[in-house]
Amino acid sequence: MASQQMSDRVEGMTTNHTLSHKTSLVVIVFLALAVSHTLEVFVKIFRLFRTYHGVYFYTLIAASVGIAIHAFGYFIRNYGISDSAPLEIALACGGGMLMITGQSIVLWSRLHLISSGKRDWWLLCMIIAACIIVQGGATALFAGSNSPNPKRWLQIYEKWEIFQVTWFVFQECLISGLYIYRTFALMRSSAAFRGPHAKRVFNHLIIVNTVVILLDVTILVLQYIGLYEIQTSWKTLAYAIKLKLEFEVLNQLIAFATRGFDAHAESHDISGSAALKDDTGDLTRDSRFGHSVHLRMDNDGTTALPMGNVMKKTDIQISVEPDTLSERSAKVLYGRDSGAMC
Repeated sequence: MASQQMSDRVEGMTTNHTLSHKTSLVVIVFLALAVSHTLEVFVKIFRLFRTYHGVYFYTLIAASVGIAIHAFGYFIRNYGISDSAPLEIALACGGGMLMITGQSIVLWSRLHLISSGKRDWWLLCMIIAACIIVQGGATALFAGSNSPNPKRWLQIYEKWEIFQVTWFVFQECLISGLYIYRTFALMRSSAAFRGPHAKRVFNHLIIVNTVVILLDVTILVLQYIGLYEIQTSWKTLAYAIKLKLEFEVLNQLIAFATRGFDAHAESHDISGSAALKDDTGDLTRDSRFGHSVHLRMDNDGTTALPMGNVMKKTDIQISVEPDTLSERSAKVLYGRDSGAMC
């Protein structure tokens, strides 16, 4: 039984492989759903951003485009649409780099909002190094495994693929774990971050990152039980779901950091929904994830509020418990420190 699973996994890594009827149905459903989710995110990106530049914007585009390219690469590979191995390699591996690395940098680019404004440069270096070494090595081995003499390449690629999946599950669990840990730390640091509005945003952040970890674990399980074709298609869908969830919750965090906690300044009803006019005069309301993300966003990913519709406050008092939260962190979360929002 174990040898049969090993043989099936190796066969799926070569050019000449076939899918069973049941497997082919599962694969096409996963790939189609992945493309559907990423198209939705792609459209939302261009609806929300006022100007099109910045790390957050570019990596969102890279991740969403990468998911679609990766899905298309495995579609033509699994269903014999093209006999061109270089095309399959370029789409599957190139799309995978954009999908995985792009999404990790999306999360990194907003992590400073709950990290006292500091940038975790070590984390960015790790993400880039993993892209070059881990995915670069996988691409070379994948190409060799689909060459006319694949046997010697397959022996290495089979083990490298397990290492690659394990590493990226670890990397994304690390990033999501940092979000969860620092969110809890922030909520404990000051009563200002335990208000109803703040608590809702932070709870959503924790829930989404927990779901991200669970999705990563399912990818790892499929890899270790030897379901290579299912794993590659499910991974594409899992990344599309993760990007969609992360896009929603990160936009809530950005809007939260920009507006602060003054519920009256945004005519926000904590128990109900928020209604604000956007720059076209249309009303935008909270989604089921909290604040509506249908507010126009500037190039640094911060929400641009329609100031004509916001009640301006001249007397705002902020109470922060002493010695528990840095002044810089408070400035970032209240949107006062413009440098930290870049």
